Parts: sequence; structure tokens; C-alpha cells
Amino acid sequence: MAELNVYQRPDSNWGWRLISDNGNVIATDGGQGYEHESVAQTMAEQVITGHYKDARTTRKGLHDRQ
Repeated sequence: MAELNVYQRPDSNWGWRLISDNGNVIATDGGQGYEHESVAQTMAEQVITGHYKDARTTRKGLHDRQ
């Protein structure tokens, strides 16, 4: 079973990462960080449980704007 790790970063924000049984990181907050631990926890749970499953797929890079 994967492990959800919510942690406080050196900049005092909170981050999260989902770690597989073999120790590989499956998903993260993308380095965004959150001011409150509860928000990081909530966002992680929404991603893990499929809250965003209906998101559209695009081929744009992160910095492309349109």
C-alpha cells in the first residue's frame, strides 16, 4: 500500500508526496507548498481519491499560455 507523506518544508510551508511500496515517489504537490498542514492534507486526498478525474488532457508545457 502506498504512503501519503505530509511534511513541513524548510521554508515552513507544508508539502505532500505519495510514496509507493518500493519507495518511489508517485505524486507530489509539485513544490507549491501550502501555508497550513490541513490544506496540504486536503489537496493530497483530493488528488489521490480522484477529485480531479474529469480534468481535461492537454499537451501544453507548464509555462505555455493560451
